Amino acid sequence: MPKLRKDSLRSQREQAYDSLRGMLILQQVEAGKRLREPEWAARLKVHRSALREAFARLAAEGFIERGERTGYFVPRLRAEDVAEVTKIRLALECLAIDEGCADREIGLEAVTRACGEFEAFFKGGYALGVIEADRRFHEAIVDAAGMRRLSALYLRAPLPLINQPTEDRELWAAECARTLEEHQAILSALERRDALVAKNLLRAHITHRPNLPFRR
Repeated sequence: MPKLRKDSLRSQREQAYDSLRGMLILQQVEAGKRLREPEWAARLKVHRSALREAFARLAAEGFIERGERTGYFVPRLRAEDVAEVTKIRLALECLAIDEGCADREIGLEAVTRACGEFEAFFKGGYALGVIEADRRFHEAIVDAAGMRRLSALYLRAPLPLINQPTEDRELWAAECARTLEEHQAILSALERRDALVAKNLLRAHITHRPNLPFRR
């Protein structure tokens, strides 16, 4: 197979990383499943060397794990794993809130946009869009602090925001409505620069977080 130019390799690496990361966040790859290079290179339409670099980056961020002998796998999250990562996420998001609310020039455009996207996807019945907007909302809170290293650390706490899919549309709608209400309350507190209220709302939102299920 011919060598790729550096710029082409970089582009394919980012393509593979972005696509696979999104699928992992949405739990569209079976937990415990081995990620076979030939299969995924063909699926993502990228060179295997670009895919290997994307795998290494995702492993460094905790999305996948390297096997004892060879290859990468999608980890199975145990209850203690979820509890640990939840604590990490809370610590990072609360720090972001403190730093952001201390800055009079904090930009909340991305947080506001994610909140609006969540509402639009929810009302439109687009379940995968809801999940993506939910993730963007929390990432935007961290990014609003304007601390590059904090944002990088947050990306290494890849806790899925959903658990198991469901066909119960009434349950899905109720949980989405509650999540939207909580997002809006957190955003309102951030707009007032009320860090204490925003953090209390965030803790309740994450630690008592219900499933945000979807249909495949």
